[in-house]
Amino acid sequence: MTPKKLRCDTCGKETDQLRRDVVDQGYNALNKTPLWNCETCYEKKRAQRQEPPR
Repeated sequence: MTPKKLRCDTCGKETDQLRRDVVDQGYNALNKTPLWNCETCYEKKRAQRQEPPR
């Protein structure tokens, strides 16, 4: 039986694994709608969160 593919909430790509940060330094998404991301979207969002404010 082939495992079901998962779909990234950000880009729509089908993948075997999805990721989500809920709590990180200076970041708390416990009260936000869950967004599950493929590895590429996860890394992009994480990098954006960690950029110093302009």
